[in-house]
Amino acid sequence: MRFVICKKEEKAPSTGKKVAIIGAGPGGLAAAGVLICKGHEVVIYDMLPEPGGLLIFGIPAFRMPKDAIKRGIKELEEMGVKFICNTKVGKDIDLENIIKQHDAVIIATGAWRERELKVPGNDLEGVYSVLDFLVKRALHREGYISADEVPKIGKKVVVIGGGNSAMDCARAAKRMGVDVTVVYRRTKEYMPAFKSEVEHAEKEGVKFIFLATPVRVIGDEKGRVKAIECIRMKLGEPDASGRPRPEPIPGTEFTIECDTVITAIGEIPTPPFEQDGEKYGIAVDSRGRIITDDFGRTSRKGVFALGDVVTGPKDIGSAISMGKKVANAVDEYLRTGEWPK
Repeated sequence: MRFVICKKEEKAPSTGKKVAIIGAGPGGLAAAGVLICKGHEVVIYDMLPEPGGLLIFGIPAFRMPKDAIKRGIKELEEMGVKFICNTKVGKDIDLENIIKQHDAVIIATGAWRERELKVPGNDLEGVYSVLDFLVKRALHREGYISADEVPKIGKKVVVIGGGNSAMDCARAAKRMGVDVTVVYRRTKEYMPAFKSEVEHAEKEGVKFIFLATPVRVIGDEKGRVKAIECIRMKLGEPDASGRPRPEPIPGTEFTIECDTVITAIGEIPTPPFEQDGEKYGIAVDSRGRIITDDFGRTSRKGVFALGDVVTGPKDIGSAISMGKKVANAVDEYLRTGEWPK
């Protein structure tokens, strides 16, 4: 997977302009590949121990091999892109310092906070979030953590959710030789996961229960998961997503025996600041997404944003496309100094 858009000998002369990109996921890497070719100095900050974001640490290797991605990242380094890893902006370094030290900043921090399963028993031993499960498995695969730090799953796993992360999780667990059931609150046709990913999961033996949602996680005397209680759902009028709203059917509760529950019910955008961006002059909406125009320009001059931190969780292709578009807007700003009022 290439991120650089030019050959080394085609790289433009140095402009003397410095750009900081916060987040080394697909959108940030794509933006870097454009900006380095246009002669700008590029540094990328990332909280993980190496670049790649979900490309390396979120999507399992069986769905997305890592060698080509790492070659693309190495090419960025060879072109002059500097990576500062294990550094979380907003915690290890303040965003304001980065803004003041660079001519332009791109925020590409994605959506790393997961929606909580708000039912009794969600804190029992054996309940994990999908990113905790997938990312820690990848960190172990890459040699950054020990096997003891990876979530331990049992022989019967229930995955809650219907997106691509849920399918990745279910397929990864199935490859560990365990029984896996996906519980989704709507019907199959309304699953946000790619159709091909659902088909792969089915072929690999993952079981599905549609039109159901959890109401509580049941634990044993040691505080570990032993079952999950769900309720049947029906489809009502369309909600904000345009899909039929799932509504519980009273009196239809049922129990699934399991020893592990993994939640994959959506991610929330994670800008590099706490509650809101008012301190930095960066506007966010009611859902925590950074507000931008069509070219990634935020409410603060010189600061751009792209990817899931702007749109909410989307696919990799969208992030890469947006990364290139925003990078060109950054280049124009650095050349002209113009910023729309």
